[in-house]
Amino acid sequence: MGLAASQARFLGLTARKSNTEYEGQQVNQQRTALANESASLYSQLTNLSVPTPPDITNYYQTEYSFDYNGTTYTMESLPVREGDGYTIALSHSEKTAGYKAITDLSGIEIPETISAIDLKDLSSLKNHLTKTNVELADGATSVGVFTYNKNTYYQVPTKGQDGKTAYAYYQYNANQNTISKSFANCKLEYASTGDIQTINVPGLTEGQPIAVQTNQVANEDEYDLAMSAYQKEYNEYEKTMAQINAKTEVLQQQDKTLELRLNQLDTEQSAISTEMDAVKKVIDKNVESTFKTFA
Repeated sequence: MGLAASQARFLGLTARKSNTEYEGQQVNQQRTALANESASLYSQLTNLSVPTPPDITNYYQTEYSFDYNGTTYTMESLPVREGDGYTIALSHSEKTAGYKAITDLSGIEIPETISAIDLKDLSSLKNHLTKTNVELADGATSVGVFTYNKNTYYQVPTKGQDGKTAYAYYQYNANQNTISKSFANCKLEYASTGDIQTINVPGLTEGQPIAVQTNQVANEDEYDLAMSAYQKEYNEYEKTMAQINAKTEVLQQQDKTLELRLNQLDTEQSAISTEMDAVKKVIDKNVESTFKTFA
């Protein structure tokens, strides 16, 4: 009975050892698959192109300008050669001023007491009212004036539809407008550096060559567009990096779990091998004692 029991125990241990070895192989295969997936993620990471912010120096352009009679003229583009002269587009700023009727008073706080000013002292406002066919109230010779939020407003008494006085409100605006115009048959002189040195514009400079200033001006609109595109690309880069890092972290956690299981199987395998050696010794001793019975 002892020999049979030992043999049964040995067979059971052999089966457990086989199962443990098989499970260990399965764990190693899973770890190999995780390693391949991790290598793929690392390859994606190394192939990512890191966005580079735009360099403002790449968005500077040469601008030519000159001063004449107190006005600064700027070339809008490079001159175009036509015959013996050049066609040049010039721009300059002009200040325009005028009165604007205020129809929405919701954002304006009208004071209870308003100072009065004679229309004789506001000829420009009087002319504007005449041009726009605004009829003043009977006997009106002055208008109210007040300031709100650093803006000056005028309260004008006008004749309403029922003949009663109705107040209209105006604001004086001074705007800076850009005026552009092309000039033909312009004469240019170039410096040794290739930059324009003097310019003669028929109908503007009265035949006089005027010195031209050369400036490096940043094209802020194009730079802002490039910066916006960079920011969008950088956000996509950060998003992809975060996704890859998150997947890698999950793979590392799974691999750690499999590694712990593999260590457990290794410990179990060692224990089974030790027990099998002990059982084998018992079996060998039983066999030896059985065959020596009649010795």
